[in-house]
Amino acid sequence: MSENVSSSILFHFTKTMDNLKSILKDGFFPHYCPEYTLNPIDGKAASEGHPPMRAAPLVSFCDLPLSLIKKHLKEYGHFGIGLEKKWGVRNGVAPVIYTHRTAQTCQPILRLTAIAAENNNEIAANDFKVLAAYAKPFVGPAWRNNRVERGVRFYDEREWRYVPEPGFLDWKDYIAESKRIKLHKRFKKQYALLTPPKDIQYLFVPYDKDENNILELHAYIMKLFGRRYSRKDAILVTTAIMTVDRIEQDS
Repeated sequence: MSENVSSSILFHFTKTMDNLKSILKDGFFPHYCPEYTLNPIDGKAASEGHPPMRAAPLVSFCDLPLSLIKKHLKEYGHFGIGLEKKWGVRNGVAPVIYTHRTAQTCQPILRLTAIAAENNNEIAANDFKVLAAYAKPFVGPAWRNNRVERGVRFYDEREWRYVPEPGFLDWKDYIAESKRIKLHKRFKKQYALLTPPKDIQYLFVPYDKDENNILELHAYIMKLFGRRYSRKDAILVTTAIMTVDRIEQDS
């Protein structure tokens, strides 16, 4: 048995079959996610039950071993895909920088993020924004289901991110749905990461006794990948399908 504390696979979980099909068809592209930052203003907002001050455009993955992923399923969904970590590295996906308020890394991140808003050097300003987009407290509040969830140990999630364009949205712009959707469409056109058959190692669906989830996904892959790549590639991808109850039983 491997003694590695991380997986050679990057996993992404979602809540619906349609979302999983969309990933297989169109690839991964950033969506805005409201997050509490290291800024004390966000800390105050969370303590008062208010939403974060901004949202970051990202795709989130984790490299947890399958034996430790049960809790992740409950939070993020029982439909998922696992791809070779080499695929992620090749496409610029990277682990987040975990820190905390008294860490030596925290204040430099806060200062550089503030400078980014005023700096006339566009390259430096963008670099600072990238740093901010990948920085995350190892434990803290999260905005989930339109409420504050406190004491989330983000460090346990072993998160990797894809943030090709670190353009944050203030909360008021984030909740302007038409603006957010327009930006998502542009991200899909410019930054989509496709999922080649050779890199797909796992596909997860919830268990159902009639195996309808497996059959539905199998049929979708045969049609999509058979047309886009080859029938042989499509068959190869279908062998990656498994139900999440197998993970939960082994955890």
